[in-house]
Amino acid sequence: MVQNEQTRAVVDETGGGRSADDEVGAHIRHLRQARSLSIKDMAEKSGLSIALISQIERGISSASVRVLAKLADGLDVAISDMFEHGKDVGAGDRVVARKREHRRIELNRTGVTKELLTPFETDPRLDIYMMTIEPEGSSSDEDFVHQGEEAGVVLEGGIELFVDAKRYVLGEGDSFRFASNRPHRYLNAGRKTAKVIWALYRQ
Repeated sequence: MVQNEQTRAVVDETGGGRSADDEVGAHIRHLRQARSLSIKDMAEKSGLSIALISQIERGISSASVRVLAKLADGLDVAISDMFEHGKDVGAGDRVVARKREHRRIELNRTGVTKELLTPFETDPRLDIYMMTIEPEGSSSDEDFVHQGEEAGVVLEGGIELFVDAKRYVLGEGDSFRFASNRPHRYLNAGRKTAKVIWALYRQ
């Protein structure tokens, strides 16, 4: 069931990974302030609570993949704009992205790391990610929806993918595709770290 994040703000202050959370939060705050948005403005645009946004910006709470997508919508940016910068290679036409240039975001408390494989550009239509999902890692406990289309293939391990409340169990070599406006989420219920090539097309 899809729920509005304004109804609750769950804070997990246990565990490690604070440095990564701090970096993600600081970058989100920078993007928000660069657009002259208050936290209240951001809450209204994203559908997230003021408390949750504040906690994420201060590194107190980790953003799930679902929350990250809502924040990107509120900032009117692609999710890839929220990743840390790879090595600066200058402006210009980007055809190739070297491994050292890949941007990454670690959502530590959700057990998910996203690595942007495609060359970075602002407002892209298509991004391809290497998703590393640790055992018990997930996008969120709740389904979420957004615009676009998604597809991918499992390289290692396995995941459970839920689309329209239907559960699909995927193993190595299995692939998928679905419209992003269908309620969806994923998790790694196995004992092995999963690696998934995940493509996201923005309309």
